[in-house]
Amino acid sequence: MTDRRKTLEMDFAYTYTIIIPHKNIPLLLQRCLDSIPLRQDIQVVIVDDNSSPAVVDFDNFPGSERKDTEIIHTSESKGAGYARNCGLAAAKGRWLLFADADDFFLPGFLDVLDTFALTDYDMIVFRAESTDSDTLRQVESRQEYYGRIREDADWEALRYKNGVPWAKMISASLVRNHRIRFDETPAGNDVMFSAYSDYYARKTALCSQAIYCATVRKNSLYYGVVLENLLARVRVSCRYNRFMRKIGERDKRVNRYYYVQLCRKHFGWRGYLKAVWIYTRMECPDMVYETFSGLLSAKLKKCLCQNPV
Repeated sequence: MTDRRKTLEMDFAYTYTIIIPHKNIPLLLQRCLDSIPLRQDIQVVIVDDNSSPAVVDFDNFPGSERKDTEIIHTSESKGAGYARNCGLAAAKGRWLLFADADDFFLPGFLDVLDTFALTDYDMIVFRAESTDSDTLRQVESRQEYYGRIREDADWEALRYKNGVPWAKMISASLVRNHRIRFDETPAGNDVMFSAYSDYYARKTALCSQAIYCATVRKNSLYYGVVLENLLARVRVSCRYNRFMRKIGERDKRVNRYYYVQLCRKHFGWRGYLKAVWIYTRMECPDMVYETFSGLLSAKLKKCLCQNPV
């Protein structure tokens, strides 16, 4: 046994911890679990976010028959961010992986992970495929910059541009040492976790092999149109931009004003005014100025076109 492997086994009970938040989709959770082979060096942590007994059979909860799986039941209904933080508290693996309950891992993913298991990277980023959750028909990947995730790519050009925790292998030491946690918000809980992970990671690898399938499901949190979720995304995007400004990465900021526009589209003036209030108070002042000056300029051009002199 190598010294590196001895250190690994002394410091951590498992090589990998896979954290899965869940709420009211037991069949899809079972599909996710079925994609994870049983292995002694894998810990699976499922955190149930107060699912309904009318939907979930708690006497036969998915994963309860697996020896490698720890199931945590919460009653607070605080969302996926809180559930993931509960999973982090229970994690005993050297490497952290995250999965959404309606997604799944691709065949052979552990063979890919194992090539990095004894390295000293802080984080490895892989590709993720996407399919329709119901039909499993392949669709365009939900992963941003999918095609640019390859071994010879410039990590600095991709840093802060992949704001999801899945399809990544993250050092547990990195997360613990810097106390990185998920926001406990209705939506966008993973944005700042990903930003902080990218910021603190000093040694990162990119791998062009796909290990994960991020599915497309119309009634999922990602695609659902709920006012509180949209407002949460406005808040998180403003926090992200302020963090980019703080660390000197102003060019990595992203204008998410379209979340404000979605509030108006789906919830009228009541939703719009709430979103504008958050945006103007929390966003970087220069970005607020650019946004509204651009909107004003567009309106003036439209008026001139409709009413030429």
